[in-house]
Amino acid sequence: MNPTSARTLGVLAEPEVTAEFAERNGREVRDLLNLADERHVWSVVIEYQDFTAGNGLEPMLGSLAKHRNLRAWDVMVCLTDLPIRMDGRTVIAEVALGEQISLVSVPALGAINMDRRVRTAVADLSWAMHRPFDPEDEAVEFGPPSLHKSRHIEATVPDQGPIGFRYVSATRLGRGRLLAGMLRANRPWRLVFGLRSAMAAAIATGAFALVTNTIWQLADLLGTTRLTLLMALSISSMVFWIIVQHDLWESAKRNDSLERYKASLYNISTVWSLIIGVVISYFLLFVAVLLAAAFTIDNALLAVTMQHPVTFWDFAEVAWMTTSAALIGGALGSGFESKDDILRAAYGQRERHRRQSVADDE
Repeated sequence: MNPTSARTLGVLAEPEVTAEFAERNGREVRDLLNLADERHVWSVVIEYQDFTAGNGLEPMLGSLAKHRNLRAWDVMVCLTDLPIRMDGRTVIAEVALGEQISLVSVPALGAINMDRRVRTAVADLSWAMHRPFDPEDEAVEFGPPSLHKSRHIEATVPDQGPIGFRYVSATRLGRGRLLAGMLRANRPWRLVFGLRSAMAAAIATGAFALVTNTIWQLADLLGTTRLTLLMALSISSMVFWIIVQHDLWESAKRNDSLERYKASLYNISTVWSLIIGVVISYFLLFVAVLLAAAFTIDNALLAVTMQHPVTFWDFAEVAWMTTSAALIGGALGSGFESKDDILRAAYGQRERHRRQSVADDE
């Protein structure tokens, strides 16, 4: 069957994290739509814009409908990296059939195979919104196979309002999947770039400490258990200091259960993102210190100081001890080269920034 007309899917993605998903998967979404719908030739247009999706699709529907009509898009899918919580359930997607607009919460899809899940969900929602649909049908007949076939997702029909269908987590693992997705969307490994100045200070401190025999003796005396505890202390100190210095901890009103839930999600994802970023930085610093130790410390001198023959493990212990001390003594006293890289780890900061951006545009 030859296609009879052209159709356009507009993807409105929040900047940074979600926008990158949209950019990478735009072509695949177009191919999936053309494969599913032989009557039309589909094209995909991607735009980036701040919008406040924390309360779901309905509060934004009026402005989004105007945007879709202005762009002359046949259907519209919005991508957000913010979690959405309604009626005690984690929201994965919402569909406004009357306006042919959908909203997808990317982190609610989980952390594994996120690109594939995003593009499949976007393509399925677009196809389902565009095809003929009888409002009297049950929710399970609406469409999106990627959403209906998942045992982790349940379709619900709101009693009133413009939202035709809402897809929510169907299992108790929904919070864990959401947190994993938030952590993946945060890309905590990028935090290393925001710690460049801190790591430079730590390297300078480590270089000084590495040539003192007191550090060698301490490394030999402490042993694996206490060195591990010292490492944990240095990492946790760095994480705590970042949170305090940049005011990343979210406080919620005690009488608002939804705000308490969101604050809990934001704080957990922030802490784990920072932990992963600092651990990566710690490992890189350890490798640099270990290489420096191998080239600068004389085996015979180290053996005399430790009063026993030395092995590679002795050098590793010295580097381990030096890295932990350098992270505490050097990096905690320094500034950060890129505050933006730090703030990206905090969902609360991103949400407030987007609300302010939307308010300024209005």
